[in-house]
Amino acid sequence: MSKQIYIMKSIIILIIFPLLISCQTNSFDLDKLSFPVDISVIEKKYELDKNSDLSGVIVYNSTDSALLQFSGLSFSGTLNKQDTSILSTNYVSFYANRTTNQVNAYRLEIRTTKKAEEFEKLLEKKFGKTDFYYRDQEFSYRVWNAGNKLYLLETNNTGIYNNEKFKSCNLYVVAHGDQLLNDYFISGGFQYYGDYLQEKNKPEHKGKKYTYRDFVDEREKDDGADSFYLKNYVK
Repeated sequence: MSKQIYIMKSIIILIIFPLLISCQTNSFDLDKLSFPVDISVIEKKYELDKNSDLSGVIVYNSTDSALLQFSGLSFSGTLNKQDTSILSTNYVSFYANRTTNQVNAYRLEIRTTKKAEEFEKLLEKKFGKTDFYYRDQEFSYRVWNAGNKLYLLETNNTGIYNNEKFKSCNLYVVAHGDQLLNDYFISGGFQYYGDYLQEKNKPEHKGKKYTYRDFVDEREKDDGADSFYLKNYVK
């Protein structure tokens, strides 16, 4: 092997090796995360803040841009470049079982308007129309079931930071079968979905297709057009 060829090969290796390392480093994608996952696997590679203990669940927060990837796109951002704390920055939370350290849910909060709108369109394209959809001028709530996960999306048009309005969104992704976390996230604007699940689990619906739209149609039939399940419902 001539000295010139050797030098050329060395240069190629020096160029390619950092690229390979970079690809490995940035390979994390929330959309591809399979539950359960051991929190220690994430902790070894990324910066996490152990935030709180919630009914047997420990919450780990991070503003690390490498963790704010979804479907190959970055959703990192901040409302204040001088303050990159969780108070003004897009972040992700992982919910780990206190006993097993297994993660069965995460929350992605996007506080920057442009990124929030991009993310909302991404989910609409990815999952399509959903039976559970409530919307008014301030908030909207949508739920999708995909694979073995439940996706709950909340958008908020009322945010104000330094006297500037902004739109934000929260996506909660929960593993089916984890009752503790499902009960925790299916509340507030998603409570009607919890009512639907209770009805769906009744013996008369077992083994039958019973959608949220079926549930709403029944409520309208029983309660009339003034049923609170119909207020702000998007058909």
